[in-house]
Amino acid sequence: MSLTGPLFLGAVVACTVAAFVVLILRWPKLAGPGFGKIAARAGLLLAVNLLVLLTAVTQLNAQFLFFADWTDLRGAFGGSPTATALNRGATASHATTRKVSGVAATAAIKLPPLPANGVSPSGVITYTVRGPRSGLTGTVVVQLPSGYTKPANALVRYPVLQAFQGYPGTARFWIDSMNLGDVAAQQAASKRMRPALVVSPQVEFPPGVDTECVNGSGNNPQLETWLAEDVPNWVTHTFRVQTSRAAWATIGLSAGGYCAAMVALLHPAQYSAAIVMSGYFRPEFGPFYEAYPPRSQLAARYDLVALTRRKPQPVAIWLLTSHADVVSYSSSVAFLKAAKPPLAVDATVLQNAGHRLSLWQGLLPGSLNWLGANAPGFKPTP
Repeated sequence: MSLTGPLFLGAVVACTVAAFVVLILRWPKLAGPGFGKIAARAGLLLAVNLLVLLTAVTQLNAQFLFFADWTDLRGAFGGSPTATALNRGATASHATTRKVSGVAATAAIKLPPLPANGVSPSGVITYTVRGPRSGLTGTVVVQLPSGYTKPANALVRYPVLQAFQGYPGTARFWIDSMNLGDVAAQQAASKRMRPALVVSPQVEFPPGVDTECVNGSGNNPQLETWLAEDVPNWVTHTFRVQTSRAAWATIGLSAGGYCAAMVALLHPAQYSAAIVMSGYFRPEFGPFYEAYPPRSQLAARYDLVALTRRKPQPVAIWLLTSHADVVSYSSSVAFLKAAKPPLAVDATVLQNAGHRLSLWQGLLPGSLNWLGANAPGFKPTP
């Protein structure tokens, strides 16, 4: 019986309804004082409430696939899922060191001072940024690398890791829930990667809209322009960062995984690498937003599988997917089949794993190790 199948879900609902009916029918006979009757009433109420909670949990799991099946559920409480490593296209180090022509952010001659009172003890700063090219004004959360403000590091320029949350989510997701800045700092302290500036921009305009990070037609927001042009230009004019593509990478999960792959593959002059956790490679819009007409030029632009078949880009991608993850698996497999040089894909394909936070948290250090080993701008200093 499948954990997310109609038979199991229907059985849970049927048990819940049956328990409620029993409660209604038996309640009059259980009225009155006495320990036995009080205990019976309490037991029935507790059973019904637990079954209602179980119904809600199983229905939500079926919708969002936190746990793909019983094996995945057991694995979440101990052990690790079976994994297969796949490599397609070029090597990651070759893709990140290729010279790519195109537009990329340039460094400013003079940088503004950091906010006097806006930096948290962990180095997190929240900005409101206006994008001159996209016309969007949104939130950008930045976490400074350890030592950024020390006078001894005044001439040090840092690599940039641009993070994209899933849907729904906020710009603080990678900072608060995934602890990206802290994990990156730990990897830097272990000499597995260089200290990096974490940049997490808003991707929902207005909040709650599943934009998939794309430029829409008509009056729809220009998210790709905001994320791949306005935000990098703002970063290079606000912080001490490197401007080489080898020092810029993206990271995202679920819908944010699509965003991370999309901006990197469509802007390889800016980004050399992308970490895609349980993402996909064709946009998956919600039911209440149509960014552009089907079969339009924009629709063709954002099909990353078709782009890779037609013109693979010199970008290194670390990809996580699972056979049991219906959100990610099908388009990830299509992307892997299409991958060829100069694109490089290092994939981890799990046998039984769902679409959940604990899985991504456990694999985050390894993905950053991969970045530090393959992208020159993120390689640890001797």
